[in-house]
Amino acid sequence: MKKIFVTIFSMLTLGAFAQNTPSADAIIDKYLTAIGGKDAIAKIQDLTINSTSETQRGTSETEIKFKFPDRYSMSVYMNGNEVMGAIYDGNKLKNGGFMGGNRPPLEGKDAQMTAMRSNPFSELLYDKMGIIKTVIGIEKVGEKDAYKLELSTSDGKKWNDFYDVESGLKVKTFSVAETPRGKFENTVSYLNYKKFKGVEVMFPSQTKRSGGQMGEIVSDVQSIKVNKGLKDSEFVIKE
Repeated sequence: MKKIFVTIFSMLTLGAFAQNTPSADAIIDKYLTAIGGKDAIAKIQDLTINSTSETQRGTSETEIKFKFPDRYSMSVYMNGNEVMGAIYDGNKLKNGGFMGGNRPPLEGKDAQMTAMRSNPFSELLYDKMGIIKTVIGIEKVGEKDAYKLELSTSDGKKWNDFYDVESGLKVKTFSVAETPRGKFENTVSYLNYKKFKGVEVMFPSQTKRSGGQMGEIVSDVQSIKVNKGLKDSEFVIKE
């Protein structure tokens, strides 16, 4: 009798959750609206983000450039030297710097997927990339409730994004990276959303990354510039 009661209670609880919880698309749409809306995002033709980061190895400076829809570059400097970089030309993605320059370039779907994960508006690409979106439930992120979404690719890669129930903002990403040294859990927290000067869309002004090989990395955005006329020539992979 007890087992029957537990089963019925579980079914009722799951049914209530399904009725009261928005779909994954609705959660994502609320997030995009919260940061400024799809119309404002569509006006952004190129984007340059400069930030500084505090790591266990010292302070680094990062410059990330996007030329939409399909160009991307990233450079990380420490003590004036480029320690890490990446360029995506719309087809190939090549890592640079002494921490990644020896890797062969990624091509095709692998390159597209890696570039998508770096895109600040990656949610807009999920349908095109065939990303499966599933609402897992509600979990606490800090002291607030957040919807937990599982995102999965056709080849089985998965990660979780968390969206604040009240504000709609994305507050955390959790993923597991498989490396030759084993599996590493990675958590990125998105903090202090705001609109930067001359930018209609809100961005997190601080991120905290933990679980990687470099320990916790706290990054603060120093400036964001939009529509500065970035050229395709800035995203050419040099062989």
